[in-house]
Amino acid sequence: MHRVPWPLHRDDVGPTLSALRSGALVVYPTETVFGIGCVLSAGEAGIERVRAAKGSPPGRPFLVLAASREMAFSLWSEVPPVGLILGTSEWPGPLTLVGPARQGLPKGLLGESDGPDGVVSTVSVRVPGDPALRQLIGRLGEPLLSTSANPAGSPPPVDLAAVDLESLSPDLLLAAGSCPGGEPSTVLTVVEDPPRVLRQGAWHPQLLEAASE
Repeated sequence: MHRVPWPLHRDDVGPTLSALRSGALVVYPTETVFGIGCVLSAGEAGIERVRAAKGSPPGRPFLVLAASREMAFSLWSEVPPVGLILGTSEWPGPLTLVGPARQGLPKGLLGESDGPDGVVSTVSVRVPGDPALRQLIGRLGEPLLSTSANPAGSPPPVDLAAVDLESLSPDLLLAAGSCPGGEPSTVLTVVEDPPRVLRQGAWHPQLLEAASE
């Protein structure tokens, strides 16, 4: 495992980008909890590496982190109106939006949801609140597959000392002492009408009512 201080020093940027683009499995801090993932272009092989590291069950979808609303929305086949409102008003931040997946995304990334015309393939996206992480993803030029850096069934880690690096066995660690938020993102589907909270987290649904007014 290669350990790199976070935020990145200038001399570490190039090697870190190269490692990620080659498909490295990375543990990194966000503004909520520590995450583990890989670049989206690592495809099914990368997704299965993340799944195996966590011990996640087959078929469990993962979310992706994007550098901007534009990058996030490019993963959807269309942007539902409430998704546009929330993405504009609440990103960057601890809100994951589940929207209709565009064609060509790895199947291991996708979930399913009941839409007005039947079952819809979905992908979960978020623009993180950490500006250094957004900058890194922007330099990569593609989203970063993300899930909390804990073995399945264990609490999401807030402090680096709580990350089970031996079990997860990442190729790369972006090492920060702790994450400032400490609570995972809220997951909200905008495929259904009205939208529905799938996981309550750091973002609170009262803000949905305000966005819908």
